[in-house]
Amino acid sequence: MRISLSLATGLLFLAVAELHAACGVERWSVKTGTDPQAPSVVLSSYISSTIYNFLQSTRPSSLPSNGRVAPRETTQYRLGATLTKYIRESDSDYHLVIVDSSGRTMIAEIPSSNCVGAGSPFGPGISHARQQFDARFTATTSMKTTSTPVTIKGVGFWDFLHGQTGVAPNGIEVHPVLDITFGSTAAVAPIPETDAPPLPPDMVLDDDGGRVQVYRGGEAVGDSILFHGGAVVEDPSIRVLFAGTWSEDDKRAALAAARSIDGEQRVRELDRYGVRTFGFRVSSQMLPLPGGEVLDLDIQRALEAVQHVDPDAIYVVMLDASMQPAVGGTRDWLSYHSQFHPSELPMRYVVVRGGLDRAAMQDAMRASISRALVNPEGDGWY
Repeated sequence: MRISLSLATGLLFLAVAELHAACGVERWSVKTGTDPQAPSVVLSSYISSTIYNFLQSTRPSSLPSNGRVAPRETTQYRLGATLTKYIRESDSDYHLVIVDSSGRTMIAEIPSSNCVGAGSPFGPGISHARQQFDARFTATTSMKTTSTPVTIKGVGFWDFLHGQTGVAPNGIEVHPVLDITFGSTAAVAPIPETDAPPLPPDMVLDDDGGRVQVYRGGEAVGDSILFHGGAVVEDPSIRVLFAGTWSEDDKRAALAAARSIDGEQRVRELDRYGVRTFGFRVSSQMLPLPGGEVLDLDIQRALEAVQHVDPDAIYVVMLDASMQPAVGGTRDWLSYHSQFHPSELPMRYVVVRGGLDRAAMQDAMRASISRALVNPEGDGWY
């Protein structure tokens, strides 16, 4: 069989992407099968299940960073559904949204083989599933929509809830997918791929499938701060983390901006939602982070080394001018806020790009800290 030039180019692109894959952070050993309990998962058999059955499971009260929660995370499942959306995330996972006949959705993920540690019992299946998917679709960093019957096999996984597209209400997933086949109609006539609806203007997809609220400037601090219910940061403390090269004078200016945020009138008005809006505790330290291109995943890896015991701490990462930061593939922002789980305790953080003048730096810092107080998960309530 002759392979067309366009197909060969596409295959080469995928091979290069796999070679240079960036990998995730949260519960990554569990996602890819390098945790101590992975060898106990029986891959020679499976349990047939449905999205409905998955959604009936009670979410665990805690999720260990390097251990499994039985029975969901120690069992291989097989289920049929319809694939409706897919995207290649910045952590190199293929993020798939599947739906049943009643409209219930959940997520299935196929990691990159390059992100699977040696010795993982899931490695061969992950590689197989990626090849199966690549033979049918081309996943890019733009969300695509389709309507294709699929049958998947893979291991159950409990994810943290952070606004992922298609996430089940209880956070259950199939992660990793070890085998995926497509309905007979897909083999006969390809179903057209279309772009998914755009996100709101102040939101981007982060590097592992969630949503992050960004600040691009223009509006005054607090103009877009609206409470939509849910968690708030009740007793805030601010730890400013300086990444790269900073003069003492510039450090003082950044710390002064952090200390004065509780003087903002709109911030003070957040006390109606249960936020203590006066006397913020402020501290600082350096954050080792290489220069050049900096992804949100790189920032999360650096934050993993910071001692984190205060559930109401907001870590403000100040990047220097030499860094080229991106979140979800975009650099069009002045600051953003998000959270991740280096442990069971969520870590809330703000990132402020370098190279801004002092007025713009202060505005960007205050804007994202203010939003983080009443939307600590960073999902924009979308």
